[in-house]
Amino acid sequence: MIRLFSVVISVLTLLVMTSSSAFAVNFYDGARAKKGLYFLTYSSIYVADETTDARGDVKKKDYGLFKADELLRLCYYSPDLVLTAMVPVGYTNIRSLSQDSTGLGDIHLGAGHFLPFQQAAILPMLFVKFPTGAYDSAKSVNIGSNQYDIKAMVFLYKALGDFSVDAVAKYFFRLKNSQTDVLPGDEIQLQFLLGYNLTDRLKIGPSFNWTISMDREQGGTKVNNSAREALSVGADIYYRFSRIGVTFTYLNDVYTENMAKGHFFQIKTVYLF
Repeated sequence: MIRLFSVVISVLTLLVMTSSSAFAVNFYDGARAKKGLYFLTYSSIYVADETTDARGDVKKKDYGLFKADELLRLCYYSPDLVLTAMVPVGYTNIRSLSQDSTGLGDIHLGAGHFLPFQQAAILPMLFVKFPTGAYDSAKSVNIGSNQYDIKAMVFLYKALGDFSVDAVAKYFFRLKNSQTDVLPGDEIQLQFLLGYNLTDRLKIGPSFNWTISMDREQGGTKVNNSAREALSVGADIYYRFSRIGVTFTYLNDVYTENMAKGHFFQIKTVYLF
């Protein structure tokens, strides 16, 4: 019985580890934009060969996680009101498990409204994640999560001469997976990006991400020492063409607990209709 319980917990941990990679805050995420419709694409890759335990020590060195995602996003600015829809597709492979998953991910719908401040742009938003992604409870690797999330976020953008600050605070209310009877722990994310204008079109700066989640529950019972934490650091490079903006993001997981520990790469493109 103890061995069976251990196996179940290990599988549930893998499900949490591979559910998604947190997106970094990018330049102008919380900035006011001209009224109109915007189309965005996020092309990302996350690779990790290590996983860690609850103390942050290496648990597995040959994990072999490869995750590639393409996120399509449509945004409307009124300009104060912001409406958005996000549709991801992806591929995830874990070499050490000889398992992979591909297909549609979990769709997000969101809305927000800028606060009436002149000193900085402050944008509260509320997202709902729907369990539309490919999911099989018999597998440890899934594109989808088979559970709803309600995600509250507050974005901040402030220009300071040639410098700028982009930041966001996020709280994820995570609902139960009906097939596994797992209630993932709620999650907090704090993301910060300092920018510097090299030219009127080129911008660079360091990025910092911190994520922490609560202990999850299995069958109504809290699983002790299952909380997750990650600190990632990296940088963004942004270039603006006439009607297109392109951002390259790199993040390195410098510390994790109960998670994979790897490298995140992303190219974000913004098109104005």
